[in-house]
Amino acid sequence: MQPLITDDPPSIGPYRLVARLGAGGMGQVYLARSAGGRTVAVKVVRADLAGDPGFRDRFRREVAAAQAVNGTFTASVVDADRDSATPWLATTYVLGPSLAEAVAAWGPLPEVSVRAIGAVLAEALTAIHGAGLVHRDLKPSNVLLAADGPRVIDFGIARALNEAGSTLTSTGVVVGSPGFMSPEQAAGLRVGPAGDVFSLGSVLAFAATGNGPFGQESAASLLYRVVHEQPDLEQVPGSLREAVAACLAKDPVERPTPAALLALLAPEGTAALLHGGTWLPTPVASGIAQHAARVMELETPAPSPAAGGAARPNTGPGPGFSNGKAGGAAYSPTLAVNSGAPATGASAEDPTPAGADIQAAASLSRRRLLYGVLGAAAVAAAGGSVAIALSGSGTDKPTVGGTAAAAPSARPQTRPPGVAPQPIWTYTASGTLDVPPVSTPYGLLVTDKTITALDPHSGAQKWTGPEQTVDGLHEPFALSGGFMVAALSGVLDTLAGFDPHTGLQKWTWQLPNHYGLESILGANDQAVFLSAAGGLLVAVDPQTRTILWTQKRQVAANGGDSAAGFATGRYLVYTNDNDHVVVRDAATGGQLWVAEAAGQKTTQMPLLAEDTLYLAGDQVIGYGLDKGDKRMATATAHDPVYGGASLYSGTAYADGVIYSAMGFGVVAVDARSGLQLWQGDVNDASAYPLMVVQDTVFVPLDAGQTIVALDRKSGHLLWSFSDRGDKSAPWLLATDGTNLFAAHDNHLYALPPR
Repeated sequence: MQPLITDDPPSIGPYRLVARLGAGGMGQVYLARSAGGRTVAVKVVRADLAGDPGFRDRFRREVAAAQAVNGTFTASVVDADRDSATPWLATTYVLGPSLAEAVAAWGPLPEVSVRAIGAVLAEALTAIHGAGLVHRDLKPSNVLLAADGPRVIDFGIARALNEAGSTLTSTGVVVGSPGFMSPEQAAGLRVGPAGDVFSLGSVLAFAATGNGPFGQESAASLLYRVVHEQPDLEQVPGSLREAVAACLAKDPVERPTPAALLALLAPEGTAALLHGGTWLPTPVASGIAQHAARVMELETPAPSPAAGGAARPNTGPGPGFSNGKAGGAAYSPTLAVNSGAPATGASAEDPTPAGADIQAAASLSRRRLLYGVLGAAAVAAAGGSVAIALSGSGTDKPTVGGTAAAAPSARPQTRPPGVAPQPIWTYTASGTLDVPPVSTPYGLLVTDKTITALDPHSGAQKWTGPEQTVDGLHEPFALSGGFMVAALSGVLDTLAGFDPHTGLQKWTWQLPNHYGLESILGANDQAVFLSAAGGLLVAVDPQTRTILWTQKRQVAANGGDSAAGFATGRYLVYTNDNDHVVVRDAATGGQLWVAEAAGQKTTQMPLLAEDTLYLAGDQVIGYGLDKGDKRMATATAHDPVYGGASLYSGTAYADGVIYSAMGFGVVAVDARSGLQLWQGDVNDASAYPLMVVQDTVFVPLDAGQTIVALDRKSGHLLWSFSDRGDKSAPWLLATDGTNLFAAHDNHLYALPPR
């Protein structure tokens, strides 16, 4: 990223330029913002190419190709002008480096990261090929690493499958990259979808080893090796080698389809690999966060009243991802990032280190329970509950009573031991935040009178939904099928679908008269699962608004039991007042297994960690998710119980260890043996959900004014944090895997994990 220069125009179309992102074969690429604050990348075609009729035709093809693809991890075009004297293309900006830059800066990626990249690329190619296109230039520089998942960019040489010919060349245009071409492309033959699969295999080998599978020699040597020699996969992890080798088969018919590769790499779906934001190594994730903070700090140049021009931003040589040097190709079309400079202004309440004068927390409401179900468990546990992304726009300007105040710097803070950190940013809501925020690919979703989406890096507001849209008696929303699905306020038994990028309502649907909606139980990409009156379970397709299946569940004799749960791509999981945990097939509703919970007669959220389901009560009991086989159990604790005696489950998991609130404090338990590892340096732990962020366990106290940070390995107290909010209001926590988001009273704080 570089500052603008004198010859740069102040704006392109409706977008005011902010900085230079780099130059490609077609022309200059700029970071720009719309009048509403949307951050985009604008590619401006070079003058010599704009005058070439053949190239202009190719540019029209590029725009049409990009607009034809609508996938979660693929490119989307925000805006374009194909016919002006200077054609341009605007895409949403991705806050992250290319795979090539990340490997250059931090070295080869671990197996979990490579697997996630492979699954995402397979899903992206499924969308591309489904639109009748072939990418034809899939390479590390065309894969960007955002915090919520990789993105495939640059459909500049994608071609319709039924289009005659195999090449389209113009001045300044290179079709394909030698080290990542398929053999048929290198030989000048027609390239089909299988060619993209070959390139995918080469990209995965590069991500895992730092080198392409055919070396790094001259273009001629690379082309020869691609066609005639076998790839070098010796350094590729054994768990991935078979899949990568299959992609690199010389014969196109022997390569797996993208769908088959996706099933091989991610049986539970891509969301299961990306959930919690931990799919990248910490140094890479930190680099992305730092880059995001710097981008958000860039100010949009204001027009000069005297000259009618634009004041140039004082950006200096911008941050890149190649060993700290400037540059980068992070100008990708994909998930919208609607953010400009963070809003200024001090928080109404300055946070201070934890003090005394603590009162008991307010009792739990049904609404808080259901928000806790989504905020504490669904994002971390529901492998298929994060649905496909939709393009949209928004604004980062605070509205409807919400303001965000950014911390002076996003750099790591230095402070004396035991002193709480300053918030990275603070958001002030218009009313009490009595439910946890929810971290999603679309932003950090916060609810008081309505649902508001915040940028997790800056706290800037991306959009806010209509006031009083969501019925507070039901779980507020679920992400499914590309929609944010909620029970509509004031309209009996009616669901509404909202665009998660903008908050705009897209549809409403009323349940049949004989169903009485109780709550949204969970969701995955295919369905929203409802709990209805009389113990009825209902699965609804959010795309077609049709009922997929209904099932009857067991209810208590007095008819008063309730269910709390979540869904993954394959399973619907819930517990109820009958002291049971039930696992059903999400596709059919058929019951797979049922087991006794943990001896506690109350509804508690089960905790899914890897392939084991943990239930907290008198004991912590672990069951295999697939078959319900009992895998572990702790010693019985009669009073207090594990997880706290409330509707919430105050239990968390990280790296083979379970952390649980027990009223008198916090304990860490080995998730395999059930043996206690330590008891933390804290008293009166709350029943509200714990949160593990990197190496820190965050614990709300029963008195609602304080949260404490414990070392995850020892349980030792690191620091405590409090503010001057309502002492009876509880702390409600969430995370994106990088920072802690802590809601208290009418404030939301973003805190670093250390």
